This record gives sequence, structure tokens and C-alpha cells, in this order.
Amino acid sequence: MDPNHKLSKSGDEPEVEKRMYQSLVGKSIYLAHIRPDIAHSISVISQFMHEPKESHLQAAYKILHYLKGTHGKEILFKKNEKLNLEAYTDVDYAGPLIDRRSTTGYCTFLGGNLVIWKSKKQNVVSRSSAKSEFRALAQGICELL
Repeated sequence: MDPNHKLSKSGDEPEVEKRMYQSLVGKSIYLAHIRPDIAHSISVISQFMHEPKESHLQAAYKILHYLKGTHGKEILFKKNEKLNLEAYTDVDYAGPLIDRRSTTGYCTFLGGNLVIWKSKKQNVVSRSSAKSEFRALAQGICELL
């Protein structure tokens, strides 16, 4: 998904067929479990299940187009001598235009292999990016522990 493209509920663009959109996004959610590269994009388009617009459907089609172009790509687990544990966290401070809640993301590698990943909206609206970053770091460490 283009990081500069922000989807919103407002706008006077035409609505699309709700059941078709829900079916498309619902099936895509299952793919996000085995394809972490689309997990965030799927979570963004799934926020518009009740009132899908044309731009939301176009974003879903872009994800499908991406999947078609990356057929055969998968997570590779390599055997390593050392089992180093590495964790990374990041946050999209007040990114979504809908509610301005920051989105936390973290991933954990064991022996160089991706074993845990997650992105989730924070429960509260942060007043500063530092508070938002701290919440993301705390969530990532809790998961690591």
C-alpha cells in the first residue's frame, strides 16, 4: 500500500457493493496470516467494512495485484548455529485520518528467522509522538517477554 495514500470514510465518492467488499477483505485476512508483508494493508482496508467506497475497493485490488506479482514468495526459515533474539518496534503516530490513533508494529526474530509480527492500533490517542513510541516499545517488550 502506498504509505502516502490515506483512506478515509468521508468523501462523496460512490459506494460499492457491501457484501462483495466484505467477502474480498474477509478472504484476504486469512492470507495475512501467512504473508506478513500484506498484514498492515489488510488491517487498513478492513476498517471500512460497513461503508466501503470506490477508493477502498481500489486499495483492495492493489493488494490483490501485488499478491499476483509476488506468487511463490514465502517466509524462509534458515538453520543457524546461534539463536540470537532480536525485536524491532515502530509506530505510525496519528496516521489514520479516521480516529488519529497511532498504529504500533513490532516483529521478533529468533536466529535470524521471523517468528512473531503484529500491528495494532493503540487504545488511546497520544498527544505526542514520544508517548506513542513509548507505548509501542512497551507492547513489543511485553510480547518479547
